[in-house]
Amino acid sequence: MKPILKWVGGKSQLLEELKHNIPESFNNYFEPFFGGGALAFEIANKPKVMFLSDLNKELVDFYAVVRNRPSALIKQIDEFKKSYNESPEFFYYELRNADRDFDYKKNTTKVWRAARTLFINKTCFNGMHRVNSKGEFNVPWNQELNAPNVVDNDNLRQVSKFLKSSKVECSDFESILNKIKPRDFVYIDPPYDKIKKDTFVEYNKESFGTYHQKKLALVCEEIDRKGAFFMVSNHNTELIREIYKNYKIDVIYARRSINSKGAERGKVEEVLIKNY
Repeated sequence: MKPILKWVGGKSQLLEELKHNIPESFNNYFEPFFGGGALAFEIANKPKVMFLSDLNKELVDFYAVVRNRPSALIKQIDEFKKSYNESPEFFYYELRNADRDFDYKKNTTKVWRAARTLFINKTCFNGMHRVNSKGEFNVPWNQELNAPNVVDNDNLRQVSKFLKSSKVECSDFESILNKIKPRDFVYIDPPYDKIKKDTFVEYNKESFGTYHQKKLALVCEEIDRKGAFFMVSNHNTELIREIYKNYKIDVIYARRSINSKGAERGKVEEVLIKNY
């Protein structure tokens, strides 16, 4: 089972490193910045129950359709493919700009919107999800893409089955504290701290700055007090090393392919922070 979406900070290429670092045994699994879900899909059979959440409502709504109506989603994607093949650039921008319509949600179905989320994710430049201050998707078309492989139908059905046995909700990272019990495991993959002042990390209309990084560290302290395990991914910056100085910090290296600045793609120094 693989991620369906290409997502900023996706962990597919770090899976072996992450699996090597998770606790040997634990009860329930929590991931409050679910995103593309690479680690959750990889360890699907390990926890008792998975609690997956994200503050991005479009993303959570997408997974709800994958869970509840996979066949209808596949059918709609096939319809989009036909239109795209007739006029790729025109159709891409027509689909991308659909959320500019005041009555967007009123005039479209949940399945149509989920298919749009997936289709533009696979046909936009560099697979980058980015929205403006109004929450409108604003990434240009990938003109070098000839025949997009939008979805692996078998994999989508596997993900659908997986999601039926998981708890998925739209909520912020603090909400997990009401559910966590001793020996549960929380993997936290937030928007990263900036390596440099001009590093671009704000792919959503809500920013995640120093205040939020420190608030998240306090949440981790509470997780620790509850007797649960946590592992945090982030950039290897002075701020991150300081706010997690009481925990184990390992340096790892990741290759990033999604970034609005070409010069900042490539090998990046990251940290894994653990309380075990």
